[in-house]
Amino acid sequence: MRRLSLLLGCLCGLVAASASAAEAASRSLGVTVSPVGAYLLTDGKGGRESGYSAGLAWGYRRELSLLEVGGHVATSRQLTEATPLSLRVAPRGPHRVRPYLGLGLSFMVVHARQEEDTSRVLQMGVELCAGVGVELGRQLFLTGEARLQNFAAGGDPFTGERQRLTSFFLGLGMHL
Repeated sequence: MRRLSLLLGCLCGLVAASASAAEAASRSLGVTVSPVGAYLLTDGKGGRESGYSAGLAWGYRRELSLLEVGGHVATSRQLTEATPLSLRVAPRGPHRVRPYLGLGLSFMVVHARQEEDTSRVLQMGVELCAGVGVELGRQLFLTGEARLQNFAAGGDPFTGERQRLTSFFLGLGMHL
């Protein structure tokens, strides 16, 4: 009787461990390095500023979930912008090509401005992003993302004076 209970205990432990491993395999944390990026910053007065940017992004998804979470940080000579958390809608299940659409809260710091009176203030705004990931194998994927961000022009996030940042990124990612 003792051997039977020991055998059943080991069998239950093995089944639980395999179920846990299967659930962990259905989750995916992806980190993307985007060395190729471009942006266009438009202020409310009609001024435009453009340049090249590089970024680091992350995304976490479960295989059978419709929602995933992600975020990024991107920087250039003129500005640094980050979205620590965005919610994305993507198709369920494993797909070689995986498009998504997301919404998040963004922050931006302008490093250098041509106007003397503009200070380097942290600006808050919202982000709408759309992207697509293409799986290259079990670990690597290519990604392309377009972002539209709307920031307050000063320190007050509820001011009527707004700036728009449009950016595009191409990158290579890895599932961890």
